[in-house]
Amino acid sequence: MKKLLLIIFIVGAIAPRIVAQKYTLSAPESKLEVLGTSSLHDWEEVATEMTGSAIINLDNGQPDIKSLKFNVPVKALKSDHGGMDKNTYEALKSNKYPNIYYELKEVKSIEKNGQDYSLKTSGNLTIAGETKNIEMTVTSKSVGNTISFSGKVNIKMTDFKVDPPTALLGTVKTGDEITIQFNVKYNR
Repeated sequence: MKKLLLIIFIVGAIAPRIVAQKYTLSAPESKLEVLGTSSLHDWEEVATEMTGSAIINLDNGQPDIKSLKFNVPVKALKSDHGGMDKNTYEALKSNKYPNIYYELKEVKSIEKNGQDYSLKTSGNLTIAGETKNIEMTVTSKSVGNTISFSGKVNIKMTDFKVDPPTALLGTVKTGDEITIQFNVKYNR
């Protein structure tokens, strides 16, 4: 009987740390920006819509990520210029590939940094039907039932077989390199 009570006590103490929880991306609290340059001026597009899910175990605030996915509809990327948006949708082949996807494949390392954690990650990013593995450093912070991930990554459009958009009969050209900057929040 003592052994049974001891086993129940040990399982009860360990179980909360073992059970991973499902999280859903909170779009109103999340932000994703695409930043770039052109021969005329710098530009920015902001995602007005996004979805995502994750399965994460938090052990005293340190994330053990079992899976994490993220989706942005191409036509949810908005700038201050409707013409630029139209050129972006064409360049990203939005009629054929309406979404941009990210799926985490591996957390290579985790370091505690004050109350936050710095994660070196590897995952698949799919843009215009082309999937590439990207590595980036992400900051993670958990508060209550919310865990946030923030960071940025530089990519080249041509790596995803996307021709950088042009305007005004080709006189205005966007730069090939863009920065994707994000602060996304997942709620349990």
